[in-house]
Amino acid sequence: MDISRSVLCFLFVFCSLFYTLTCADVCVKKSSCICEFPNGTGIDLTPTVKSTFYSAQIYEIKSGGNQYVLSTYFYHPCFDALPNVNQTVSNNTCTKSLSICRHVNNFDLVNATGLFKKDSGIYEYMGSSNFTEFSSDGQSITYHNDPSLTIVLLVCAQTDDQLHVYSTNEPNKIVLSFYSRSACLRQIEEPGRSFGSTLLIIFFSVVIFYLVLGICTKKFLMGATGVEVIPNLGFWTDLPNLVKDGWAFMINGFKLPTRGTGPVTSPDPNSYDSI
Repeated sequence: MDISRSVLCFLFVFCSLFYTLTCADVCVKKSSCICEFPNGTGIDLTPTVKSTFYSAQIYEIKSGGNQYVLSTYFYHPCFDALPNVNQTVSNNTCTKSLSICRHVNNFDLVNATGLFKKDSGIYEYMGSSNFTEFSSDGQSITYHNDPSLTIVLLVCAQTDDQLHVYSTNEPNKIVLSFYSRSACLRQIEEPGRSFGSTLLIIFFSVVIFYLVLGICTKKFLMGATGVEVIPNLGFWTDLPNLVKDGWAFMINGFKLPTRGTGPVTSPDPNSYDSI
């Protein structure tokens, strides 16, 4: 493998990574409440921010009807805020700024008359805007609270902003749904030339300049004719083999392929010096 093959291998890997990062149809996180697709559209929950938390409740029946559990979820999109909760409750982990908090009350049957006794409840921290990620399609935000997580589904709806409980089937993976106009796809940035487009224009401009300058030099200064006027003709003729070597080099973990056994040479054919 000569130097040109090594350079091509590097360029091949670079271009593959560049395409993945710039052309993949993924909603890239810009902040805790904004993600953007390569075409400039995306999700922006900034208009949903208000001074109070959104809330949603769900009842669960346990112990054969002898206990009711009321869970209230509080959600503050975009940035953390201090919830307005009872700070005197002993079982309270929602005493700092956060994005998601849950209050759980138990109602236990005390006698045959059907009366239930309510306990003081507990407040549970469930997520912060500092530990979030958007799904690739931009339709949900995951709030991490290892080993648990909370998923907020973003539902495009032409209604007032509302929070609902979607699923509590997995205790360590609670799913909420947030209905909002701001959850609809919209233009995040004014349409224009993207960074990737600019690079492609520069690349092809350099290629055209290289070909024109090379052809003129070989034709008028060196007297070449026919296909010989193409600069570095040997390299371009061997390009398919170079691409093949590039794929093999990447698939092999960016290592030289193992050479067969044979007489000892210097340098070692499997070493970097042999390139």
